[in-house]
Amino acid sequence: MNVVAGIMMRQDRFLAARRSPSMSEPGFWEFPGGKVEAGETLGEALARELEEELSIAIDAFSLWKVKEKKVKGGAIRLFFHLVTKFSGEPTPREGQELAWITCEEARGYAFLPVDDEIVFELASSLQMRTVPPDSW
Repeated sequence: MNVVAGIMMRQDRFLAARRSPSMSEPGFWEFPGGKVEAGETLGEALARELEEELSIAIDAFSLWKVKEKKVKGGAIRLFFHLVTKFSGEPTPREGQELAWITCEEARGYAFLPVDDEIVFELASSLQMRTVPPDSW
């Protein structure tokens, strides 16, 4: 099964969503997204999921990381996209809680395990970008 997720940034903060009580693994934090449906491209699935979950339209994005998670009966392939431009203000439409947090603040949030790995990698990537060129 393929799943897409969007990483939306505002300065040094990213959007995290807390799974509602009606979802599987309730209470955990994650990057918004969902399953790719038959016949959809990753981009189409990402656009649909973020519109359904958050009432936003994505205008620019790129694939950043791919992770595979073993599950009973197979594997889930997760495609994490950096969403660099979107229209609208993210609004929770599925009972989830939303928060704009820094990677450091994320340490105090209980993320799904694979999303937790992505937070760590995102923090490392952001630190790399903030290193002044004269210190290379």
